[in-house]
Amino acid sequence: MAYIQLNNLCFTYPDGERPALENISLTIQRGDFVVLLGPSGCGKSTLLKLLKPSIQPHGQLTGERLLEGKSIEHLENEQDIGFVFQDPDNQVVADEVLHELVFGLENIGLPTVEMRNRVAEMVHFLGAEDLLTRKTHELSGGQKQQVNVASILLMQPHILLLDEPTAQLDPVSARDFLEMLVQLNQEFGMTIIIAEHRLEDVMALADQVVAMQAGSIIECSTPKEIVRTLWKSSYQPFVPTTPSLALTVHEQLLHIPLTVKEGRLWLDQQLRHSLLAPKVKASSQAVEEMIRLRDVSFQYEEDQAVLHRLTLALYHEEIYALVGGNGSGKTTLLKVLMGLLKPQKGKMLLYGQMIKWKQSEELVSIVGYLPQNPKLFFIHETVGEELAAVMAQWNVTNQDEADSLLEVLQIEHLKDRHPYDLSGGELQKAALACILIRKPKLLLLDEPTKGLDPVSKKRLGDMLVELKGKGITVFMTTHDIEFAARYATKCGMMFQGQITSEGVPDDFFKGNFFYTTMIQRLFRGKSDDVMTMERALRCFDQH
Repeated sequence: MAYIQLNNLCFTYPDGERPALENISLTIQRGDFVVLLGPSGCGKSTLLKLLKPSIQPHGQLTGERLLEGKSIEHLENEQDIGFVFQDPDNQVVADEVLHELVFGLENIGLPTVEMRNRVAEMVHFLGAEDLLTRKTHELSGGQKQQVNVASILLMQPHILLLDEPTAQLDPVSARDFLEMLVQLNQEFGMTIIIAEHRLEDVMALADQVVAMQAGSIIECSTPKEIVRTLWKSSYQPFVPTTPSLALTVHEQLLHIPLTVKEGRLWLDQQLRHSLLAPKVKASSQAVEEMIRLRDVSFQYEEDQAVLHRLTLALYHEEIYALVGGNGSGKTTLLKVLMGLLKPQKGKMLLYGQMIKWKQSEELVSIVGYLPQNPKLFFIHETVGEELAAVMAQWNVTNQDEADSLLEVLQIEHLKDRHPYDLSGGELQKAALACILIRKPKLLLLDEPTKGLDPVSKKRLGDMLVELKGKGITVFMTTHDIEFAARYATKCGMMFQGQITSEGVPDDFFKGNFFYTTMIQRLFRGKSDDVMTMERALRCFDQH
């Protein structure tokens, strides 16, 4: 008998024009590791929520949801099913980390001694000792996600449902997190169902991969089988880098590599000697300086300094990608640049002229800011109303321009939807539309690819390059190394409150173990200059 069985599951949100899920039938065995993939808004999050009755969305539901042959609706111990939300702010309920961790344990009446034992074990396992005494509102998005995962695991669930859990984690934390999931799955037999857009590392972990489109399952099979199927379909962009490179070179390849280890073995067979990557002329640095920060320091109340004597220069027509660990101060730096936070020390120069913190109307007029949590952006009932309000505020009268922007972002059909009813990726694009319509000269983006599927990421990247060509400067923080390597003109590393290194992507990521691209991991030792798929394919052309 199947552990989880879905039979002809259909679900429609109130006032929904079409079903969010339609005729979903799926069988999951105990201890399976299942990956859900598909474009933003295809129904992945809805499907996960329907597997946990207490967070089931309102709407019309038909079909069966069975757990060990019994309806999930009549589940006696719902703590056996843990859920990690896409947006960590949706899950935090307490003002302190320790209180957040024990909240669920207190609700089920666990004895104090056992609570202490569980918390001590989990905190040590996750290496989160430094977070215990912190206020939850002071944490970065990635740190909040780590706390949410810990609080769920403390309940010792049998099933773990995860909605884009690595979206706000830096590369090191994301890798550690996935290794933890593997351990929970293999050593403790936990059944894991994860919806994920960052498929580079997670695809190879799965027992089965489920591809969704417009609320339906279009394919369900093992990773290697589904990779071959997706490669021959419109879902080709969802194929991870390693198998994508192999299939581009040999489309009829019998044994498709999924992991870096398998990819390097395949690469050794193709290129049996070391090679030199084709040199690409680096784009010239724009010489006109836009903003400069000098010796900026900032700290929250009695906390230690988040920014410490930081210096930064931004130039016209530059796409600057800032990477670094969770809690390293990247979001704080963006808020300082925006004028939302006033540092205790330091100076800011705009076009070479000193300006006062939080008092420059000129700064506000040229800067557009996309926060890490785009929900903070919306105050109106629909996406269309929000966009119209922004246009009125900034005297934008060209409606055709707004419609064209929505079309490019592929969200024109969402104009009449409430922002909170959108998926994470759709919400991200809606907020971006509201910012771009006012044509800022400096675009500040906090994790802009969070929640975006591969197709949407490419559209965003191409759009940023186009904006750069129109004279707009882009400064973004990101954990998406692949995106930064492909589209940024300059990268920087945030560490201990400072930007410790900067450079063009080819030089910046060369030789790194974690903060580097999947292609560079494949080519390490053969050619450390190969960072992107385009460069890798040129190597094969030369060979």
